[in-house]
Amino acid sequence: MSAKKRFRPLWLTLHWLMALLVFGTFGIGLSSLANKPNSEAKIIPLAVHMTLGIVILLIVLARYVMRILVYPPPRRAASAPTITAKKVLFLDQLTPYVHPLLYLLTGLMALLGIAIALPADLFSTVFARSGAPLPVNFYVYPARTWHGVLSLVLMLLIVQHVLVAIFHQFIKGENYLGRMWFTKR
Repeated sequence: MSAKKRFRPLWLTLHWLMALLVFGTFGIGLSSLANKPNSEAKIIPLAVHMTLGIVILLIVLARYVMRILVYPPPRRAASAPTITAKKVLFLDQLTPYVHPLLYLLTGLMALLGIAIALPADLFSTVFARSGAPLPVNFYVYPARTWHGVLSLVLMLLIVQHVLVAIFHQFIKGENYLGRMWFTKR
């Protein structure tokens, strides 16, 4: 694979860091925050969740600015048509739309988290330890419903992203994941 088709190390670092942070944030949200009472025990997982969300927002902004101003990521070369691949996989047809949607929805997810935190005064409660209790129910804030719905949509987009990568790597036999890992040029 030529150097032109590989991603730059900075792109790779940001991609995999963001993937880890997103999965970590989803994990904390589902295991420690969702459907649990808002008590003192929830403050530390909430602080980690909020911190990861802010870091994710900063990475999304950095990646977007780099994509627009500095250099776009390399495009995957079109694969040669084969007899077995007469029909293009529907998930593969969605690929050009998925990356911009991943940026948009990931950033929007973090902004909705901030839209919950500000009126609930979570920054002072969680980080400054003001002693104020957590709200009894976060669903009194409209952004909380959207935050939850968007998390499901974002997870579906991530699943599509992973399935297309698996399809190209293992079914079509392309070295698709070779572009997305740290290898010598």
